[in-house]
Amino acid sequence: MDSVTMTDEIPEKRTEHPYFMYEMIKDIPNGLEKTKKAMEEFDYSFIQGPLTFTGNGTAYHSEYIGSQFLSKTGLDYKVIQSYELLNYSTPSFGTVVGVSHSGKTKSTMDSLKYMKKYAFVLGITHYKGTPIEKISDKSIIIDSEDKSLCNTKAFFDGAIASMYISQYYSGINIDINEIINKIGDNVKKMENSVKEIASNLGCVNNIFVLGSGPNHAVAREVAQKLKEATHVHSEGIELEEFNHGCTSIIDDKSLLILINDGYNNERSDEIVKACKFTGTKTFTLNGNGDYNIDMDSLGDLYLDPILNVVPLYYFSYFMSLEKGVNPDLLRFDDKKYLNFDNTIFPPGSH
Repeated sequence: MDSVTMTDEIPEKRTEHPYFMYEMIKDIPNGLEKTKKAMEEFDYSFIQGPLTFTGNGTAYHSEYIGSQFLSKTGLDYKVIQSYELLNYSTPSFGTVVGVSHSGKTKSTMDSLKYMKKYAFVLGITHYKGTPIEKISDKSIIIDSEDKSLCNTKAFFDGAIASMYISQYYSGINIDINEIINKIGDNVKKMENSVKEIASNLGCVNNIFVLGSGPNHAVAREVAQKLKEATHVHSEGIELEEFNHGCTSIIDDKSLLILINDGYNNERSDEIVKACKFTGTKTFTLNGNGDYNIDMDSLGDLYLDPILNVVPLYYFSYFMSLEKGVNPDLLRFDDKKYLNFDNTIFPPGSH
């Protein structure tokens, strides 16, 4: 098979657990140690506002979640998807940070080339010698490969890298070591409980992930992983927005994942209660769903969301096993899906 498609290399095709996605989740702590080393050795003195983060898919979500504590500061910053930044946004001055795991995602590269006319461009990637290095004024290479196309490990690298940059920009001291340690603890302790939950939900064919406030981006990222890993329809949506139209398409083969944060718990409980009438299954973090996992807290509404990703990545993986799906390949072992991707992203451009 031609291996030059969405990433530098399509993973070797495995036929049973453990797939690469599982191994990459387990390797998240190692990736974060390499990210920490790269970020602590970097000179941030060139960074000035306004600060713009840009990327696509998982990279975009990682930047959003890693930097969102800046919304408490009143500083001038934004996180914008690369196609939107290139085509619909006014030029961004100051500093533009682009994240791309492969270092060659087309719309990310196009937006960085354009914004370089107006701003200082910093690129973050996992591979040396990629286009993002040539385009950017400065670049950071996180030497930690993610071997599954789901890029679970890469998400955390991008989020923590964005946190370091945001910490410097804001002057706010974030205990990033504590965050890294808590992520590692979750990787170690959450596998079995999530696996058991997934074993009861193999019949599900429609999933909504609900998050509000700082967890809205988590909901979107987790829904993306569920689609990639299980090939089941999944949608990440703001918790209250779900109640306006989406309720007409849920049934007893549907699952709602609700991320509670202390502010939305009452509304979440009402949705869980309503699901009893439609037979819809519910899985909550810090809630009262049919299935629930209680999460530790960092004591900050804007930092806690990154911890919520680990159990839901595990859930995506174990749901793929329940569905009999290889979660590593995004169906690229099927020629029609490979041809689709090569049409959207010509080889070497994602």
